[in-house]
Amino acid sequence: MAKFKVYYTIELNEVATHIFESNDFEVKLCSHNDEETYVKELAEFQPDAIMCRTEPITAKMMDTCKNLKVIGKQGAGLDNIDMDHAHAKDITVVYAPAGNANAVAEHAVMLMLMCAKRFTYVDRQFRGGNFLVRMGMEHTYELGGKTLGMIGCGRISQLAMQKCKYGFGMNVIGYDPYLTQDKIGDLCELKATAKEVWEQADFVSVHLPVVPSTEHSIGREQFSWMKPTASFINCARGALIKENELVECLKDGTLFQAGLDVFEHEPIQESSRELFNLDNVIMTPHMAATTEQSVLNCCTSVANDIVAVCNGQEPKVKAQKPKF
Repeated sequence: MAKFKVYYTIELNEVATHIFESNDFEVKLCSHNDEETYVKELAEFQPDAIMCRTEPITAKMMDTCKNLKVIGKQGAGLDNIDMDHAHAKDITVVYAPAGNANAVAEHAVMLMLMCAKRFTYVDRQFRGGNFLVRMGMEHTYELGGKTLGMIGCGRISQLAMQKCKYGFGMNVIGYDPYLTQDKIGDLCELKATAKEVWEQADFVSVHLPVVPSTEHSIGREQFSWMKPTASFINCARGALIKENELVECLKDGTLFQAGLDVFEHEPIQESSRELFNLDNVIMTPHMAATTEQSVLNCCTSVANDIVAVCNGQEPKVKAQKPKF
């Protein structure tokens, strides 16, 4: 009989499975991704650990487990885990904030480049037989000399800043109430208010956690502050945005263009499917953090920390509730 048990809500890299099995863990993968299935299987399996990606880990799931010691998140954001309940039950949460940071930063830059070239519009025109679309490309840009504005200036944001400032020659401004200018140095000019960033940037990219003060905090008001040809980038969390207002602003011209990797509801619900019909939005299916390297990094880091916690040791990266 195995010493410990770990329950996966998503199939993981084989390296993580090897780490668990070589440390005397029994591994079980969920049969279906819904809370009812999770609760039923957790009650039967009674794991010491749960490992997830973006799947919700609820209070009901935690309460079902009599032996649960640790929850491992394959990634950085913690909004899918009921952190209050985990702390109340003294369940350790481990995660991998650095494991996919570069992948997400690169994805944000990719969306900026696609917005700069109006990729969705050009792609649809070209596929429809309009080769001469290339001759009338107003409002297409090079990134050099343009201004990138960051709302939230943490690890991912700073990696994107480096690529844009030193790789493309962009000006970089940002807003983060928890960061001082002397700490970030000349990488970014910090502004006193978020509004200044929205007003001055050619590209506004948000990099925030979802907490009560940030949830649904971005909508028509913020988009109305932007330059007439500025683009909005979101590789953080869809719940930061009032998605109905985002759609309306893209349609009525308040917002020129958007590059989105995340959505308020995933998969996208019918109320937001209008996004698929718009030429001024570039979309990817919450895949910014999913590269071969980042998956390996996150799985390895979190698996090792789960093993440590189950053996009574301190993990390398222990999650706290995000501030902001």
